Amino acid sequence: MIKALNDRIVVIGAEGSSNVTAVLTKDGVVIVDTSLFPEKARKVKELVNDFFKRPIGVVVNTHYHPDHTFGNVAFEEFKIVSSELTKSFMESFDEEYLSKLPSIDKIVTPNFLFDEEYEDRNLLIKRLGGHTPDSSIIFFKQERLVVTGDLLFNGFHPEIVADSDLDAWIDALKFIETLKPIWIVPGHGEIANTESLRAMERYLMKMKRLIEGAVNLQDVMSDENFSKRKFPELFGWSLENLLHQRGS
Repeated sequence: MIKALNDRIVVIGAEGSSNVTAVLTKDGVVIVDTSLFPEKARKVKELVNDFFKRPIGVVVNTHYHPDHTFGNVAFEEFKIVSSELTKSFMESFDEEYLSKLPSIDKIVTPNFLFDEEYEDRNLLIKRLGGHTPDSSIIFFKQERLVVTGDLLFNGFHPEIVADSDLDAWIDALKFIETLKPIWIVPGHGEIANTESLRAMERYLMKMKRLIEGAVNLQDVMSDENFSKRKFPELFGWSLENLLHQRGS
């Protein structure tokens, strides 16, 4: 998927893969997330240069997961922005973690860090947590565009990981809605809207109720907000992670 929302915004993704967003601002092109594969990131870099014919100014990582950061190697010469927590998580990747992923010659970590928030005249980057403790959103004020990272999965089951916090995740989705965005780019899936945020919120709330025993599995799987999402194997994996959290 290569989708130009207008002459200043391009979103690049594929079926289920993480989205890469490029936005032309007065200070140059801002790229959000860099994908899992360095070769794909290099092609994205070429595409962005050809489309905008303006220099890349800043690269932003929404969170530490490799499918959003391993492509950093293609942008090593640029300012790469993330929360301090994102960089810390990336520096803690060990051999066991990396052995389960496509091989990579070099991990390039962010070189411009913030704690909870970074803001300039057109850009707000805010760490909200939820999907992961370091999950951040990027709000382009003039364009009224929010890039959510994996706080939003549109059309796919979300990946609820070992360090996910459902309460913080739900709060993050509510905060995104207060920004009144025109466009929302999810971590995975097609361009979204506020109803997509609400569907994600309902999904997480129902997962909470399932773990608490307030609803049963049949109730969940008969809900179209679950049954119509792609990658159902992620539901089972996420449920295992939540049960492990509850038992620990």
